[in-house]
Amino acid sequence: MKKVTRINPDMFNLLIENRMDNFSVIEARDALLNGTSTFPSRDDARKYVYRQLLLFEEKGWLSVTGTRRDKIYHQTNEFKSLTIEPRAPINMKGTVDSKAVQTPECSLNALEQEKKQHEGELAITLGEIEEYQSLLMRFPNSKQDIQPLFNVARERSAKLLGRINALTNWMKVVQSKDPQC
Repeated sequence: MKKVTRINPDMFNLLIENRMDNFSVIEARDALLNGTSTFPSRDDARKYVYRQLLLFEEKGWLSVTGTRRDKIYHQTNEFKSLTIEPRAPINMKGTVDSKAVQTPECSLNALEQEKKQHEGELAITLGEIEEYQSLLMRFPNSKQDIQPLFNVARERSAKLLGRINALTNWMKVVQSKDPQC
């Protein structure tokens, strides 16, 4: 009997169910957004897809032609020869079945990783904001060009801080309900 390889449900949907081959990151992102997955923004979806594609490329399941924005991903023969299933069962609504929900310890680790990622992005964004403030002081005549960039960075930092706070609060609730943590 052939070994079954379980992959991310979103990638299963794109590569197996939608039979995507010879595609760009943007095409994969758009297909993902048109499916059942929800992301806060198109940019978040693109980053998610790109990380997944890199992982599949490292495993030898996808090959790439082109460079930078012109990269085209191709399924390799190795990938095509695999017997693949989605990692978690997906119900008719396209969501993960409740039986497949992670254990509290697992989900806490995942939430902690997610929080650390947001904290890193926040640190970068705060540095960006500081630099825009410096540019506004140094180039007051360019305020109309710099101000929109500054405002976008400020909004992004507020969203990231909101996500960090929400994750922190939820993790506290979960930890208070589970005395083993």
